[in-house]
Amino acid sequence: MPMNRALYPKNWNEIAFSVKDNAGWICENCGKQCRKPGEPFDTHKRTLTTSHLDHNPQNCNKDNLKAYCAPCHLRYDAQHHAETRKKKKMTYKKVEDTNDPQ
Repeated sequence: MPMNRALYPKNWNEIAFSVKDNAGWICENCGKQCRKPGEPFDTHKRTLTTSHLDHNPQNCNKDNLKAYCAPCHLRYDAQHHAETRKKKKMTYKKVEDTNDPQ
């Protein structure tokens, strides 16, 4: 899912960098060494991201943030993304039903 920057604190880049730097640019889930700033891009699989464990982008408490490689982050968020898609679909369905002149 694309990141909605409006939901994150203004200093998110600094917070995320700090989490990844403190993890030594290693995924805290699978242990994969990820690409550090300035290293050439080779694959998204070596991109380190910062995950909110509670899926709340405004909760930047250290205990709520983990450095995950992109594949681990996607796996971690998979169920949450599925639930979000389902809720959005149900909301759109309700709006369509209320606009249906039948």
